[in-house]
Amino acid sequence: MSVLSSGLELLYRGSLKSCNYRCSYCPFSKHRMSDRELLKDREQWKYFVETVRERAVGLKIRSLMVVPYGEALIHPWYWEGLGCISALDGIGAVGAQTNLSFPVMESLEHFQRAGGDRKKLYLWATFHPEMITVEEFSKTCRILTEEGVHLCAGAVGGSQNVELLKVLRAMLPKEVYLWINRMDGLKRPYTQEETEEFLKIDPYFLRELTEPPADPGQCGNRLFVEGNGKLRICNISRNLDISWDELWEMRQKQEQSEGSGSLPVPVCRQKRYSCYLAYGGRQDFMNRIIFGPYPIFRVPVRAKAVFLDIMGTLITQEVSGQPRINGWVRAGLEGLHREGIPLFFATTLPYREAKRQCREIWHLFSGGIFAGGAHLVVNRADQKWELVKTIDEDCAPVLEEVGKNLRCRMLVYRSKQGLYKITMLRQESVEWREEERTEIEEWLHGAGIHGIRVIAEENCLQILSERATKAEGVRLICRELHIAPEDTVAAGDSAEDAEMLRICSKSRAV
Repeated sequence: MSVLSSGLELLYRGSLKSCNYRCSYCPFSKHRMSDRELLKDREQWKYFVETVRERAVGLKIRSLMVVPYGEALIHPWYWEGLGCISALDGIGAVGAQTNLSFPVMESLEHFQRAGGDRKKLYLWATFHPEMITVEEFSKTCRILTEEGVHLCAGAVGGSQNVELLKVLRAMLPKEVYLWINRMDGLKRPYTQEETEEFLKIDPYFLRELTEPPADPGQCGNRLFVEGNGKLRICNISRNLDISWDELWEMRQKQEQSEGSGSLPVPVCRQKRYSCYLAYGGRQDFMNRIIFGPYPIFRVPVRAKAVFLDIMGTLITQEVSGQPRINGWVRAGLEGLHREGIPLFFATTLPYREAKRQCREIWHLFSGGIFAGGAHLVVNRADQKWELVKTIDEDCAPVLEEVGKNLRCRMLVYRSKQGLYKITMLRQESVEWREEERTEIEEWLHGAGIHGIRVIAEENCLQILSERATKAEGVRLICRELHIAPEDTVAAGDSAEDAEMLRICSKSRAV
């Protein structure tokens, strides 16, 4: 299964603009909402919950996160609404940003009385050192995790709070991810020493310092809904020219006339994603590798191993003729590496070519699946293992004649064990057709060569063992690591990756 999710992910923000905390740096601590204003927010939320129940199937809604200006979860109606929505069959996750100041057991009772499913409840908790002690905050986190609630916790990365956040990290349950948000008011870059200190707390802190370029194509599965019905793609994009109710009307008309519908084309004039709510909702593979099917909630899946295709996945562009792995992807890889999660390549490239293409990140990986599964390597400090799946040596002379007739280069790959892969290489602009692939496969069989398979990938035709696949490579490496494939996660973008993605199912965890 691909790590990219399908279906719609919703963010909701009502008219609530107040908080029970009085943090000196927060504007929402200064405003106390009147009863009339609270009633308005409650009615907005009630209407929204009703419409989600009505539209969840038609819009393929999968998750909902409440992202208030202030603190919403001190109000019981938010718990009731989240419980109601979590009970819907198509919904996999509901939750909210919160300071954890609500009464825990009473609030969970409101959630469950409304039909809430705790397995679907995710809380993004923020630690405010001006208002609560480390001991109190960590105790609440522990109670929630013991009650089966998915939870992450975090704070703004003020350099003056490094030592306090280290104490918080030590007191939190081990499974709770403690994230650090970049401090926007710092007015200078973090020093190398400060960065290293925060990385000891949050292994993914470099993602906060590496803003990815805005890309509307990565945001087609999410919507930000405001209490008044206005829509945006995310919290920093501009309003769409359609409201929440108009979107539903449009979908119904499309279904009546065409049998299907699509959401409006995303509108985004931002140059970069500047905060987690913006970049955490992207459909890119790195979000899903780290945080699973609902990355906006910032709760890591912590797979036992990660398998990554190279061309088209890790490498999507070249600069000055050289392959480039962008800083955003590298920041994610480095975070996974810091967490001690083994990384493995899964590529049709042979070992040496993979190393050449990925030299800047090679040290982060523990080996991989090379040559489409014909060459497997585990290279860890405490574990060395290698397996090569060879093919009939007669393949080379037979294909050499074919290569001459078709005017292509033949690249032959051997190890000490023997021949394990042949690549028939054409000019980049000339792709192999399926009928040509079939014809060459039949030619080899006619020459008495069996136990092989032939793969067409653009201008490359790969000949390797029929037992060599990426999926089988995952199984064998997992067996060597004494882990189950279903506890791993993978990313890739070709037909060769499909079975691998299916068996590496940790990204589907709910």
